Amino acid sequence: MSLAKTSVLILDKKIGSHFLILLLISVLIQIWPVYFTQPARFVVRIAICNSLLLLGASSIYRYIPGKIIAFILTALLTLNFAIAFSTWNVYQSEFNTVFAMSILATHMAEAKSMSGLYISSFPVIAAYFVITWYAIKSLSDNLSDRAKVISIVLLVGYMGWYSTANWLKKRKDLEVYYPLSSRILTNTPFYTGSEFIIAHRDSALANKISQQNVHYPALQYRQTGIENYVVIVGESARSSNMQLYGFDQETTPVASAFKKNALVFTHAIAPASATVLAVPMIMSKADPDNFNVDKLADNIVSIARKSGYYTEWISAQGNSGKSNNYIVAIASTSQKAQWINTQYDTELLPALDEALKKPGKKFIVLHINGSHEMACDRYPESANILDTGNKYEDCYNNAIRFTDYFIGEVAKRLQNSASSMLYFSDHGLEKNPQLDSIYMHGSRNPSKEAYEVPQFIWYSQPALSAQKRQLGWVPGFWPTANNYWLMLSWLGISTGNENCSSVLETCYQEPTLLPVMDGGRHIFDYDQLRETFSSPGKNTPWRKAKTGSL
Repeated sequence: MSLAKTSVLILDKKIGSHFLILLLISVLIQIWPVYFTQPARFVVRIAICNSLLLLGASSIYRYIPGKIIAFILTALLTLNFAIAFSTWNVYQSEFNTVFAMSILATHMAEAKSMSGLYISSFPVIAAYFVITWYAIKSLSDNLSDRAKVISIVLLVGYMGWYSTANWLKKRKDLEVYYPLSSRILTNTPFYTGSEFIIAHRDSALANKISQQNVHYPALQYRQTGIENYVVIVGESARSSNMQLYGFDQETTPVASAFKKNALVFTHAIAPASATVLAVPMIMSKADPDNFNVDKLADNIVSIARKSGYYTEWISAQGNSGKSNNYIVAIASTSQKAQWINTQYDTELLPALDEALKKPGKKFIVLHINGSHEMACDRYPESANILDTGNKYEDCYNNAIRFTDYFIGEVAKRLQNSASSMLYFSDHGLEKNPQLDSIYMHGSRNPSKEAYEVPQFIWYSQPALSAQKRQLGWVPGFWPTANNYWLMLSWLGISTGNENCSSVLETCYQEPTLLPVMDGGRHIFDYDQLRETFSSPGKNTPWRKAKTGSL
């Protein structure tokens, strides 16, 4: 026997002799992110189930099928840990349904771009896999047959008791949001799977939204003197990083130059800190307290189409199937919806050119990648203009500037016709100095930064000549969840009811409450949030959405 092989066997034997320590370390690593995000009772239940699963796997490890099952179990446990740990490591948050929906909706290019955020987690994830595998192997070598039988009995008994208890609880409280399978997984070391189950179910609801037909008995349209309406749905843009809003770098030279022809919103506040929730609320009648199928089905794309507009949705963000989330459901109500696999947002411009050739009045939505993480991938080398020596700060600000360039290119295509353009960002980002890439989505215990976004309406000169337009700055706070009502006025559409939620109407009054939602679907009052990510933490009060919300 070679020296190397002998050394490996000796090392393997020494490691295996510490089988209980390996078991303990594996379980502790698995519950690491849970400890920081969940109540103690969840931590204990997950630890018990995890221990019994490893003991059970060790009892069949000696057989070939048992080794295969042990490998699959280890891989699944590692996948669960990888998702939970990476979410905590980057966002200081538990993994929730919004993250799950984002993963299901992510296309390959976006996944590749964001992988840089999670590289630092890979060594820990790999170490967990090795430790867990060795824990099963060493338990198999050292536990008595009696102990192995007892562990199997305990595992079956625990899972049977816990599943029955959840079934009885579900029948008693008639809870409809959490399926039984999701409830059971929540207290196992596969707890992230619970969120994927809900996300998958919500995707089915999104399909229902796209098929629902909303009737508007008093729908009316008035001439606006505008032929082309273009909405640019931005991504992850902070108003505080924009020259237009007083930032000390030239990040928005285009927007700053044509603000005299625009209505600029001083303090626009997004309704949610994640795209999959924010965009549907901005584009529909839904809001944080009323996020349901009926409200989402009543969206601006559908009502514009019913009012005689040619409607088209052009997106640089993947759809991963025709009904993967609420955004796709809303987009699918347009006459034409296309998802273009792009490297940079400017690759949407040829599709816009074609859409603008359509006769008559048009309502076109451009959903861009903007300055989404990782910002360094959102613009070409030729747009790498701002250079302060701070790589990721520069990346983000250059991405903002490239979005500004994109807005300018859209404006060039509209400037000689009676046209108007609405730009807003879906949500803001928090600035985390401890994160290499600096900027991140708001999630657990968010700050105001996660919701503060830019918004403005620009008019071409022919549009300004056709009718008097409201220009200048909108003072006070504006919830972008009211953009549905804003766009009704903008498009000249009336549903027969007084529209006092639109700043373009004479009866408008600034709202006194600004409800916002985090990734866990907790609803906060914006005014009560801490100012920035770096501000001292506070236990901000929150509430659940109203009955019937998704």
